[in-house]
This record gives sequence, C-alpha cells and structure tokens, in this order.
Amino acid sequence: MPQPTKFGVSVLFVLSMTAMAETRWIRIETPNFEMYTTAGERSAKDTLRYFEQVHSFFSQAIPSWNDRAPRVRIVAFNSEKEYEPYRPTDFAIAFYHQTVSHDYIVMSHTGAETFPTAIHEYVHLVVRHSNLKLPPWLDEGLAELYSTLQPRGKDILVGSIIPGRYRALLLDKWVPLATLLAADHNSPYYNEKNKAGSLYNEGWALTHMLVLSPQYRLKSPQVFRAISDGKPSATALEEGLGKRLWEIEKELMSYLRGGSFQGVLFPVKLEKVGNDLNAEAADEFEVKLALAEVGNGPGRRAETYKVLGELIAEKPDRPEAYIELAELDWQERRLKEARERFAKAYELGSRDPRMLWDYGRVAASAADPDQSIEPLRELLKLQPDRLEVRMELASVQLRANAAKDALETLAPVKKISAVDAPRFLTLLAYADLNSGDRERAVAAANQLKTVSSKPEDRAHADQIIQFVENLQKRPAQPRLPQDAAERSPNLPSPDQGTDLMPAAPSRPALTGTFAELRCANRAQIVLQTPQGKKVLAIDDPTQLLVNGKNGDTMDLSCGVQKPVQVRVEYDPAGADRPGVDGIARAIHFEP
Repeated sequence: MPQPTKFGVSVLFVLSMTAMAETRWIRIETPNFEMYTTAGERSAKDTLRYFEQVHSFFSQAIPSWNDRAPRVRIVAFNSEKEYEPYRPTDFAIAFYHQTVSHDYIVMSHTGAETFPTAIHEYVHLVVRHSNLKLPPWLDEGLAELYSTLQPRGKDILVGSIIPGRYRALLLDKWVPLATLLAADHNSPYYNEKNKAGSLYNEGWALTHMLVLSPQYRLKSPQVFRAISDGKPSATALEEGLGKRLWEIEKELMSYLRGGSFQGVLFPVKLEKVGNDLNAEAADEFEVKLALAEVGNGPGRRAETYKVLGELIAEKPDRPEAYIELAELDWQERRLKEARERFAKAYELGSRDPRMLWDYGRVAASAADPDQSIEPLRELLKLQPDRLEVRMELASVQLRANAAKDALETLAPVKKISAVDAPRFLTLLAYADLNSGDRERAVAAANQLKTVSSKPEDRAHADQIIQFVENLQKRPAQPRLPQDAAERSPNLPSPDQGTDLMPAAPSRPALTGTFAELRCANRAQIVLQTPQGKKVLAIDDPTQLLVNGKNGDTMDLSCGVQKPVQVRVEYDPAGADRPGVDGIARAIHFEP
C-alpha cells in the first residue's frame, strides 16, 4: 500500500482536528493516569485499570522511578481511521510521545487485545524517566520483554514466549548481532518495516537471555548501565559477560533452541482499581491541546502552529500552548520567539520541570545569560539531584561573572560518573580560579587531566595550571601607602599583570572555516581549523542551536558551504564514535 505524501498527511491532520468537535470525547482519571478517548466507556475503563496494574508493578520494581513519575496522559481512539493521522510509522499501532508538558501514550483502540502494546509503550516511559539512554535494540527489547507481564496467583510472570517473534527468529534470515547492536534511531533497522522486525525480534531475544537467564541475570544491570553511560553495546556486552561477541551470538542461538527459554515469577502484588471510575465529557480545549501535541510530526508543523495559535486566542491565560509553540520555535531555530514564549509561560505560572529545562537552555544561548539563571534555579529546587541542571546553571553563572554562585551550585555534588566528570571538573576548575582559589583550581585541573582522554579537556587543564604558575613566578610588588593607592586608583593590584585570566567556557569549542554539512545517514559538520579538519556529529538537529552573524537564527543547507568563520560548541563524542571529534551543540557564525 503506498504511503501518504506529506501533503496527504497534513490534510488528514486538518480533517481530524475539524472532526474532533463532532466526536464524543470522554475523560477518565485514575491516580496515575488521565485518559481522553472516543472508545466505549467499559473498554476504556478496563484498559485504564490495566495501566494502573502495570504502574503498580514498576513502582514496586523501581521505587526511585516512581518518585519522579508524573501523571501520564492516554489518548485512545476508537478505530484505525481516527488514529491514522497521528500514526508515526506505517507499522505502529500505538506509540509513546513526550512533550514538554506531558507524557502521552497514544493507542489506536482499547480493550484486552491492546494490553501487551500498552505495557510496551509504558516501558519506554519508564526507561525515559529512569534517565537511561538506551540504543533501539535494548529499548525495544526491554519493552517487548515486559509486554508479556501477566498475573499468576500472588506473583507476576514476565518473559513468556511471544509466538510471532519466536517463530520469526527460528525461520527468518538472521541479521548479524553486530549490525543490530550498532543501529541507532536513524537506522533502517529501526524505521523500515521490512527491516525493523529483525531488530525487535533479536533485541527481544537477547534482552530475554540477559535479564532472565540464571547465567546473566546478575550481570545484566551492570551491562545496561555501561550502555546507558555511552559505552558501545558490543563492547559493554563483551566486557560485562567476559565473552567475544561471536560467542554471545552463538549462545543466543542455542538459548532460542534450548529448553531454558522461560519466564520468571516476580513476587509483586498488583494494586487493583475499583469499579467506581467516573467518565465525564472531556473539555474541548484540553482535547484540542492533546491532539495538537501528539499530532506534531513531520509535515504537520504548519497545522500545529495554527491550532496552538487558536488555543492561545481562546484562552490566553493558559501556559500550555505557549510552551508547545516555544518548542516548535526552538526546533525551527527561532530562538528569540522561543525565549519570549517560554518567558510568557513562566510568567503565567508554569513550573513544569521540562519547560524550565528547555527555557533555561534556550535563554542561555542569548548574549545575556541572566535570563536563564532564574528558570534553572527553579528547576534545581524541584530536582536537586539532577547533575546536568547543576552543570548548566554553573556554566551560565560563570558566563555571568558569578563564580562564587557557580561554586555554590556545584558544591553539593559528592559523586560523579566518568561520563560527566570532564565537564564537571572543567567548570569547577574555572569557578575556583575566577573566585581566587588557585590551589583548588589547580587540583581540579590536575584531576581533569587524569580522568579525561580528550585533548581539548587536557588543554583547558594545562591552560589553568600554566596561568597559576605564571602568577606564582611573578615577583611580589611592594605595597603602596594607603594615600598613594587612593591617588592612583588605576594601578593594578599585586596579583594582576599583563596575562588575562582564561575565560570559563560552558563547553569546549572549535573555531575554523565551515567547510561542509553532511546530511547522509548521520549529520555532521566539517570544519577546517588550524589543527586540521575536524568532524562534529549532530545527534539531534532539532537541538542544535544556530546563531547568525548578528545573533539571529539561521537555516543550514546540506553540502559544501561558503567559507565563513564559525565557532562550534560541542560535547565529548565518547569512545563509541570513532572518527568524530565531538557532538555539536551550538554553531555561531563569527562577525
């Protein structure tokens, strides 16, 4: 069946929004979920009760996750026809979608046959809120593994055979495990129907073996953590299991054909929701907002802008539509408009953590960083254990010449991962240096040299150490009489000289000539610098800040570029990205 064109999808989206007013939407609420649906009440209530049981399982299995879990919105349609305009791929019968304001699970219909799909999508939410960054094979593998969750007496059975996937694994051509482990979210093995089955099938089988087999059950958490921290899947598996990848692959094939491919009982008691759920007519504004949020996808931006603008005109004191428009502006590189709309939502009282995080980062891209300090401080009050927020706030405070504030922001951190250590120590060293504590600055710089293998990190450390050494070598200047000092207010203090204190960067940066923008497969920026050609990957084009020569936003086109000077801020690439010098986060066109 031919796929609809972008124009066709847009038309479907407009028609669906128009027909919304003629469709009966109901709203049902439970302690952890809020459902908007056009399905029948009985079926919708049964589905919602099942979601509460799934939530109960994960809240007991991962208590720390439950502390951070917000109420989830479920949008459930009554037919494939109603669902079609929102379908993200031609094979998705449900999907998880996160916006700044809400977590959504969108379903084509309700009822008992949707329960495995409901669990699958909910696992994606659990993974996201557990701050795990998993590749597709593991993300989908965990979702499929737990989609088999079934009550068995006083226990919960996890790991039952999924007949279709098991049959395909035995009959279809096996894709090399190395290929699927390396597949990212842009890979055909994740996006194309005729290839995605292999990733889902083998990912499920490998995850099943790692999580549930007696041989690997105790080792798998460490392997998964290493993968989440950025280690390549193949490397993490080989190191964590003590075997070569070809041995793991051979063992997986034997696992599938052996007699040990079985489920495991968990002693978890599922909470039951009573029969007193109330269904009410859904508020039209809320339904329009929900459909606009879940319907925002490729080819639908113009329609989404239109709907959100209408919602603002309808209820200008509600912050939600401003937030969604700000997100769209950010994705389209309209940073000024994004900042203004985030600021309006903040003024209207929104303190949603995801809004504060995005507002703080967008505002930090402006020439004046002060605007970003307040939302980041508010976010840190809500999430004091979130390290990335501390580092972002400290970075902005350093650029605002508030080194002591930056030190106070960083001070509570007592433990840090190897992935976060380079940036944290860089910020700490510059904060100490700018606040006058040279000894602590050198200590942090030396520690940075120890933990980081990146040349640019080590260069920052050496710069700080050299600066302090130069100050220490300079002979002391005689103190001036008090009256002389008052007559000569412009004399440098004994600690000052011709050297300038190195600037405290928020991130390392490369300056050079913009040579090329590669768009095939993984997008990359190619720079020609005095040190040679540098290649910076673009993981998520929607999150790359692009500032023009006058601070305006700019659009980029693929291919060879006009030779202009740019400065690119980046994060370390990690060992899993050979041939890449970093992950681009912002590109500034020099005046």
